[in-house]
Amino acid sequence: MKRSYTLKLDGEQVQLRLTVAGQRTLRKKYQEDTLQTVLEAAADGEKMAAVLDAALNWAGNDNPIRDGEELYDRLVDEGWSGQTRFGGLAFDIAAESGLISPEQAEQLKASMEQAVEQAFQLLNEESDDDEDQDGPFGRD
Repeated sequence: MKRSYTLKLDGEQVQLRLTVAGQRTLRKKYQEDTLQTVLEAAADGEKMAAVLDAALNWAGNDNPIRDGEELYDRLVDEGWSGQTRFGGLAFDIAAESGLISPEQAEQLKASMEQAVEQAFQLLNEESDDDEDQDGPFGRD
């Protein structure tokens, strides 16, 4: 049995795997190492759709969905959102495809969650600072 990341979606199941052919497709498209593309996919919808497209279309699968953009949109329709959710998916696909180890995927997820949390914490602090400077009718 071939390794793949299984995702259940609206009653359907898709198996995602970045084969060498899929990795080559991504490398040609973005002119960078496949792992770099996977790492950037969390914050870049186009790259995420391309990773999903490559991961959907590997020899010997019977995925009912063949288009990465369609899969991305269906995930959003099912409530998926945020860098940590999509990044985690990209890292899980990479681990199941042999690009990184499962431990590395978990480290990347934890690191991304921490970075996103810190970014929003900074935004909240900036927002609080702006409110502290405002009087009842705006800036004094």
